Amino acid sequence: MIRKTSLMGCVSPALALLISMPAQALPSQSLSPRILAMGGVGVAAGDETAAALINPALLAAGSDFEGFRVVLPVLGQRFSDPDGLLNRVDRYQAARLETGLDDAVIAYADLGASNVRIIDATEKVLEVKEAAQRVADVSQQMLDQLQLIVGRPVVGEFLSAATIRIPNKRLAVSLVMTNRVVAGGVFEFSDEVFLQGLVDAASTTTKAIDQDQLDALEKNQAIAGQLFVEEDEEPVKAIESLRSNLSARGAIVSEVGVVFSREFVVAGYDIAVGITPKLVKVKTFDYALGISTASFDSDLGQREYTNFNIDIGLAKDFGNGWRTGLAVNNLFGKRYDTRPYSTVSGLTPASATIKVDPQVRLGVSHSSEWLVVAADLDVTENDAAGFEPSTQYLGLGAELGLSGWGRWRAGYRHNLHNSDAGMPTLGVGFSPFGVQIDVAIADNGDEELFSFQLGFNF
Repeated sequence: MIRKTSLMGCVSPALALLISMPAQALPSQSLSPRILAMGGVGVAAGDETAAALINPALLAAGSDFEGFRVVLPVLGQRFSDPDGLLNRVDRYQAARLETGLDDAVIAYADLGASNVRIIDATEKVLEVKEAAQRVADVSQQMLDQLQLIVGRPVVGEFLSAATIRIPNKRLAVSLVMTNRVVAGGVFEFSDEVFLQGLVDAASTTTKAIDQDQLDALEKNQAIAGQLFVEEDEEPVKAIESLRSNLSARGAIVSEVGVVFSREFVVAGYDIAVGITPKLVKVKTFDYALGISTASFDSDLGQREYTNFNIDIGLAKDFGNGWRTGLAVNNLFGKRYDTRPYSTVSGLTPASATIKVDPQVRLGVSHSSEWLVVAADLDVTENDAAGFEPSTQYLGLGAELGLSGWGRWRAGYRHNLHNSDAGMPTLGVGFSPFGVQIDVAIADNGDEELFSFQLGFNF
């Protein structure tokens, strides 16, 4: 079955786009609510979800819980469209300018402009000039609107996950399932010369006082390709010369793993060790879409991979409230080539490579009866996803426990490679009737994040 996908759906917030570079990497961050609310920290201070997504050692570190626990669902979303690219594309499509240009060129051609002589000074000359003016007007409108679309990319990410902790007195064990979509889109404007050429040629015809000027529009290469063809050939429409497009690229990463964690006493200190072997399925997608594309077969731009990877982690408890942690996610680096698909006539995009590299993080935390403070640092720099800057996050966060059931969280995440990319974060967790509910939000004006999860103890 051919699956039709709408253009605007392709670049929606649920897909957030890895664009137009020889290689891109998936960004390093977690969208679970407790981690997000505390500035992205989760290496040394974390819950079941942090153990599943960042540091598997946390499943056993300092925990006396030996029951059955389910966290379902974990939902998170990140979206950034700082220049309003999606709204600008929507306005362009609503104006139907490409249809307008096609109609204007057809109207010009139907006049038999190539047979009109200016020396005749007939009404036919005026009609040709009026038709050329319509071509000039629509071409100028397209040029103006397409230039407005140029700007920073729209990017986004969506996470869904579930964890199931299995009772075991000797070994902390948890089943984890995650589905992550990372995507982005950028507008590539490459028709300025073509459209300006139409405007200039049509304007010359409109103001013609001799035959060469009157013939200026029909001599334009794109117009000539539509007007002058052999009997056994199909005309090439002028609008088929358009090359501007929305480049959309990303990956859907699905993982199923089992977290194993256990505490050991080394030199009088409790050290938790964790490992998560996981089966990974990656589906890349890569499209170059005409700016007025309404729908397309999304299967044509996809490529699937299945492989194995491992997360490992350590957590050392000093017995006085302090804990340090180390986490390495995706121990084995992977490369996933895309299979680009284009709806733009004559445009064949080059294949790109999406990288999943090992990501190393350090963390420290201090916990008291009512307060947790923590800090995390990315040891490794993470390559840009699309046109986003490279990231190396420093996160700071705190959690305040109140009334025995409510927890208020706040934090700040800073990208050491972009001084303008700081992000304040907030969240809350509470446990009515034994159900753990966590919510988090973050916003810095250019980027918005939201996360939610439910947890159940049995």
